[in-house]
Amino acid sequence: MMQPQNLTLILFLAMLCSCKGQTKSTAKKEKGDDTSASTLEYPVATNQGIIFFSSDNGLSWKNMSDGLPDTAELGLGAIAVSHEDLGVVTREHGVYIFDVQQDLWVSIPSDQRIIESNPGALTFYNGQIYVGTQLDGVFYLAKQGKSWTNIKTGLDNLTIRKLVQLDGKLYAGTNAGIYSFNEFQNTWELEYSNPTLQVNGITAFAGSIYIGTNQGVFTSPKGQRNWINLLNNRSVHNISSDDETIYAMVYNELLSSTDEGQSWQNIQKGLPAQLYTFNVIKQGNSVFAGQWDGVYRKDNAHGAWKSYSEGLPEKFALTNMTSYMEMIIVSGNERRLSPGISTNK
Repeated sequence: MMQPQNLTLILFLAMLCSCKGQTKSTAKKEKGDDTSASTLEYPVATNQGIIFFSSDNGLSWKNMSDGLPDTAELGLGAIAVSHEDLGVVTREHGVYIFDVQQDLWVSIPSDQRIIESNPGALTFYNGQIYVGTQLDGVFYLAKQGKSWTNIKTGLDNLTIRKLVQLDGKLYAGTNAGIYSFNEFQNTWELEYSNPTLQVNGITAFAGSIYIGTNQGVFTSPKGQRNWINLLNNRSVHNISSDDETIYAMVYNELLSSTDEGQSWQNIQKGLPAQLYTFNVIKQGNSVFAGQWDGVYRKDNAHGAWKSYSEGLPEKFALTNMTSYMEMIIVSGNERRLSPGISTNK
């Protein structure tokens, strides 16, 4: 695997030494032990698997949960990647960075305020870690920093549903609109809102920003704040895009658009009936969907989805999906479907 670079090295060497066994699965140290980076004992995994990697385009999946405590829970948007790093934020234990040399997750010292505020969203931005919470806005940890900073100035709503970096700018989706971060003034600036606009997803396509909301899909040319609704009267719980297509994840239906949102097509064929898709990503020439009962893949725009869940737990609800170092990364909390839910196609 590729050697870890900038952020991983800095965080591991500067901060891991202050980690004092925050999780149940951390190996114990004798009193007085040196906890410098050279002697740090990595945590031992005891869970049954919450994060899985595929290096063969979904043909097989490997449990890569080592280092995460067995009580870890990941919310929507809890996995983040940058050019160098892969990270997750757990609700009970804070942020972990994946060590590609050791093939395990290593805890970053957290802040009790983050845990108490129910962390959910995570992203890397300008070499720093940003965590969105349900109750207290956004927290960030600077390079070589030892403490987290709360940034919520400018936010009219402190429930952060999504954190996304687009073209060098950080955006936050909240329960009352979308905001962008002004790093120089350390404040959030309103892009678009109304009191009931729940922003569940953010993506960019063909020079415009698209947001998936409980009131449809809105779009505006970047920098113009001239928002229009392209999918009215539909509740969209996530949105993503690749080089050719926008994907709107409506409850119980997956839609796509190849004309910048002017028209939408149902692309549910092959997916479970009446179950919604959590995430859609493109890897190589294939498109992947994370569903309630595993991973689905299709290799052409007009084909049907096919299950690619070999190695995943049975009926594994994939709440997060991303790509990193030519691998596909998936995670979830629910091990099985709730009673009465069908996966008939």
